Amino acid sequence: MTKIMNRVLQDIQILSLNEKNDLMKILIASMDENHDNDSDKFWANIAKNRYEEIESKKVETLSWDQIKEQVLS
Repeated sequence: MTKIMNRVLQDIQILSLNEKNDLMKILIASMDENHDNDSDKFWANIAKNRYEEIESKKVETLSWDQIKEQVLS
């Protein structure tokens, strides 16, 4: 490992959990060289439509206990 990488790894150890979480988000975002702004709109639209389906009772939701029961059976 390089000196810089070793230094980064040492510095990470003293970060709070929130700071580590922020760092992780920054690192992941920095790896996405081809971010597609249209994909954000696409997923926001899916989430909005799903929310409306749930609110209108068009679809039925399951509790966490129901999901665990289905998965584990």
